[in-house]
Amino acid sequence: MEPIGGIDCANGHPLVLHGHGFGGSRSLEGFDAYRQAGFTVISIDQRGFGESTGTVRVMDPEFEGRDLIQILDWAEANLDYLRVREEPDLPSELNPNLVVGAIGGSYGGGFQLLLHGQDPRQRMDAMVPDITWHDLRYSLNPGNVIKTGWDLLLVAGGETGSVGNGNSGLDPIIREILAQGAATNRFPQEGLDFFYYHSPAYRCSGTEIEPPALSGLVAAQIDPPAYDVPPVAYAPVDVLLTQGMKDTLFNFNEAWRNFECLKALGGDVRLMTHQSGHILPLEAPDEAQPATYLDPTAGLLEIPGFQGPAGTFACGEVSISQATLDFLRHKLADEALPGYFDGSDTAACMSTDSGDAVKIAYDQFPAPAQAGGLLAGPFTVNRTVSTATPVAVGYEAVATAAVTPTALVLGQAGADGAVLAGIGSAELTVADLLGRTACPDGLPEGSPGCDPIIFIGLGKRSEDDSAWTLIDDQIKPLRGLKQAAAVELVGVAEQLAAGDQLALLVYGFHPQYPASWSRDALVPFVNVSGDVQLPVVAGNLIESRLP
Repeated sequence: MEPIGGIDCANGHPLVLHGHGFGGSRSLEGFDAYRQAGFTVISIDQRGFGESTGTVRVMDPEFEGRDLIQILDWAEANLDYLRVREEPDLPSELNPNLVVGAIGGSYGGGFQLLLHGQDPRQRMDAMVPDITWHDLRYSLNPGNVIKTGWDLLLVAGGETGSVGNGNSGLDPIIREILAQGAATNRFPQEGLDFFYYHSPAYRCSGTEIEPPALSGLVAAQIDPPAYDVPPVAYAPVDVLLTQGMKDTLFNFNEAWRNFECLKALGGDVRLMTHQSGHILPLEAPDEAQPATYLDPTAGLLEIPGFQGPAGTFACGEVSISQATLDFLRHKLADEALPGYFDGSDTAACMSTDSGDAVKIAYDQFPAPAQAGGLLAGPFTVNRTVSTATPVAVGYEAVATAAVTPTALVLGQAGADGAVLAGIGSAELTVADLLGRTACPDGLPEGSPGCDPIIFIGLGKRSEDDSAWTLIDDQIKPLRGLKQAAAVELVGVAEQLAAGDQLALLVYGFHPQYPASWSRDALVPFVNVSGDVQLPVVAGNLIESRLP
């Protein structure tokens, strides 16, 4: 789509690429604000969706990655009014360099990071990926527990969005990975390697993948050339990362790990959160299609069908849609940033509710180290917890269909309230009724008798309320017997009123994981104990006066 107001051949027009959500297709409307700003917009049908052909490989460098480079090459060769400029950090053979930005949410965020990492001409200047992933192993299989609620919806949405438009649907390799996971309650290792290779984490970590043994359908279909070489790190790039705090598919931890990776490269990287994102419904919809970017001047992210936003698409009073446009105008067209961006280069904007937010300096942001370990630093509050009675897991929990959690109270907000924001952690022991915290000698991890699954999250309730609310709907599975195991909790941002009580909630079954509860009938109950590290960035958390 060409700029509104005509083509400026003297100065040229920056190119903005747009990507749709999983199961969607390119948008032909909704970009007037970008065109009025002088941008040329290309909205892309990703491989296997819309009018694009082939099977869906989920941002495979060898397939979707090559397709994206061809689109950029075509634009540069055929649209002679696109802007180019000298980039002093690039070698002479790459100058003058095309001026390119990118927008999109979910799958439309994933394409941006893939293209930036793949493009040999380093044409990406600025990106605004929203609600996208860092590591698909974590997204789809956190704690080695399949996220069946979302996995089932993504399969339905992917197949509907692809086959429904005359395409071939999910690639057989993905169908096989999912089928083996459904049959065994565990993804095959080759499948996890496949997801890792399709993730920003692959380039960020620098960790190579061991070539799979050529046995079985999964292994036989995984042999990309990149498995034989170390991953190449991203080049520095300017990025505005945005993320929904209530997103239960790609949660805040994914955005923070992407931020850490990209910030360390030296670009201008910023982080804002909002109250929207992938919101899991109680019932499977007729069609599952995650977020698409439409009118960038709207106050909300427009999400089709069941994905009604949980809250505003804003961080406090700052519209994420407007911030997306303004960031690209600054980076691609050299326009000044509006005043609401002041301080965003040094502090994250954390949405605590619709219309409310707190800012936290990046260099003090409360999160465990990426290599693992526990939360530490100036905002950390430590609490010790232990279950008074055993927690029912697996068949015992599913038989009652109960989702009432066991609450391990952590304290309550003081007279001035408190703000919980960041990524907490825990060091937990999970024991069976015999006190065992590991598989018996000679038995591998995951064997019957040592394979319980619990789900943990932070919850709150007011002084006059008996029911607990799972903060930001965020839950983390924990699989197996454990002895003082370090656990990274899911990031949250929540304001606690004076007297609000905070607890670690423990579930033996949770509807976000409807088909991935424990099948280990030999461990029907577990006891949980340990220490929890909380990111309290304002106010204080006192010992609870409530029962």
